[in-house]
Order: sequence, then C-alpha cells, then structure tokens
Amino acid sequence: MCKNEIVYDVEDRVVANVALLPGAMKHETMDFVTWMQTRYSVGSNVSARRLMLRAFGSDNHNSSLKQTRALSLSDCYWLKEKDEDVKFEDVTPYLNEEWDGKGDFTGGSIATLFVNGAANKRWIDRDTLVKFNSVKELIPFQLAEALGLVLTPKAWVEGEDFYIRNFTSMSRMLETMEQSGLVTGDIKPQELAVQQFGANAVSLFVLDYLVEHDDRHWGNFGFLRDADTGDYTGMAYFYDFDWAWSDAVIPLPQNATSLYPNYIIALCEKAISESSTFDERYASIIIKRAKELMSKLRGVDNNDE
Repeated sequence: MCKNEIVYDVEDRVVANVALLPGAMKHETMDFVTWMQTRYSVGSNVSARRLMLRAFGSDNHNSSLKQTRALSLSDCYWLKEKDEDVKFEDVTPYLNEEWDGKGDFTGGSIATLFVNGAANKRWIDRDTLVKFNSVKELIPFQLAEALGLVLTPKAWVEGEDFYIRNFTSMSRMLETMEQSGLVTGDIKPQELAVQQFGANAVSLFVLDYLVEHDDRHWGNFGFLRDADTGDYTGMAYFYDFDWAWSDAVIPLPQNATSLYPNYIIALCEKAISESSTFDERYASIIIKRAKELMSKLRGVDNNDE
C-alpha cells in the first residue's frame, strides 16, 4: 500500500498502481524483496536491534513485518492483508503513537526498524530522529544554514546526541537514489544527482568537501515524492554527515565543476567568511578545504596551507 492505494500484490506479484511504485520496482532494477531490504535498519543500529529483540525475540526483520506493517517515517508505504478493513490513518506513525520499547509489544508500528543507515539512531517521535553520540554532525548543518542552502533541515544537539527534524510527511516521501532505480550500468550517482537537481546537488557535494565528509553514498541523498500521485517533486533535504571531519574528501563530480564553477567558488568564499563562527579546529578545516577547492577550479596550486 501507499497510504490507502493498493500498489502491489506481494503474493501474486501483480502491480496495481504504476505511478506509486517505488522507482526501483518501476524500472525493474529491484524486486519487492530487494527494495524492502533498502528500507530496513542495519545490524549496527543498536537501538533498532534492541527494539526488535524486545518485541519479537529476533533481530530478523522478516519476523516484524506482519505486526509492524513495515510502517516508516520516511515514506507512506505499508503492508496489509487483502481482506483487512484497515486504513492508513488508523496505523501510520504520522498520526499514531509508536511503541517505545517499554512494556510488552502488543502490535503497531516501530518506525525505527525501517530507517536505513549504519548509525545507532531511533525515532523519538514523528517529528524527530536522534542519532546517538553523533555531535560532530551538527556543524555541517550549521554551515549549510550559514551558506543559505535551502535544503537544510533543523538540527541540534543535546548532550552527546544529535537531533534532526523529519522532512517527510503524509504528503511527502523520501526515495533515495539507491531506491530510485535510475542508477544502472556506468551511471555515477553523484553525476546523476547534478543532472537531476542542479545547484542543490552541487551545494551538497561542496558541503561534503568543506567538512571532509567522505561517505556520500547513493543511499544518503535522493528525491522527494508526492505520496498521493507518486510525482517526483525535487531533491530531498540534506541528511547523514556521519563521517564528517574524516581528514579525507571526495572529488566533486565532473559535471559539477564544469557546469557550476562560479557557484562553487561563491560557496567557498562564503564558507571562509562564515568560518569564524565555528570552533577554531573546525574553522581551519573549512578554510583549508575551501581554498583547496577554489584553487583546483582556478587551475592554480594551493600553497596557502
């Protein structure tokens, strides 16, 4: 199901609504089972594993699908039996409280089981995701805000934990580039992102460079989709800077540097001017990487270390 629309008959493998199909299923780069696996939390997410073990006595996602209905806070897909008289509004975590791990699990959604990524994280409510011991992610978001990047969600820290505001809703879904089915053969995900999203994608990759984030794989950037029509409406908000300050960078895709050199230089210049608002250790990295990137674009050596 996508909300209250039948999308796919899992048992008979029959498509009921092409427009609302996950991109990878529409383009036939993944079957249903493979696509579902892209939504699962991974074993390194301790919070998700604990919730599964407490609720089901197993950390195998297959054991949780029927009772949780595979409900998520990233998209509006879910599972139900053909003869069930139940509506999306009755079960979605966007409208209903989730099981928080306390007491006995008696059914209902556990959206944390369907949030991908390697970090230890969980939904604390429908609006907020917490990533434990991930304070280092805050400055990339603060820098993005200082640069005026429009796809910057609200983020903050409390103690050693990092919090980020949910940017999906009952009308707006996240579909990662991995889930889109558009990356096949020799297509490079980052170059495809520049083709699809233009300056918004370029700004994300520049931001990664400035904060030494070297893990921008195709599962942590992507599309926003209309949950009612399936239409692709733009680039998803920025998320996942787990590997910031890694002392390594990923070169920008070739079409970013060839098509947007002046925009990239302008972002770097602004980053240097805004760097004084950050701790000296992080400011020095931002300045170093901004100068390095500008020098590469201008075709000169960067000797100002």
